[in-house]
Amino acid sequence: MTYVEENRRKLEELKKLPYEELCKMEKEIINAPNSTRADIVNICVARGEKGIELGLTYTIDEIERELNIGKYKTRIRC
Repeated sequence: MTYVEENRRKLEELKKLPYEELCKMEKEIINAPNSTRADIVNICVARGEKGIELGLTYTIDEIERELNIGKYKTRIRC
């Protein structure tokens, strides 16, 4: 099995998991020092696709507000 085929298989297995489990796994994988780039991409894609299936989508405006960036960036005065 090639590297690409193996990652495709892993992604398909991840997509079968519940959304809440994918969120938990994503946090763990992103914070793990030994995670590979492929692991991070696979879990982020699987969580994103599962979120879309569940209707958990966000607009750019909502994301900017949540992350306090763009036009929602607060300015701090000292």
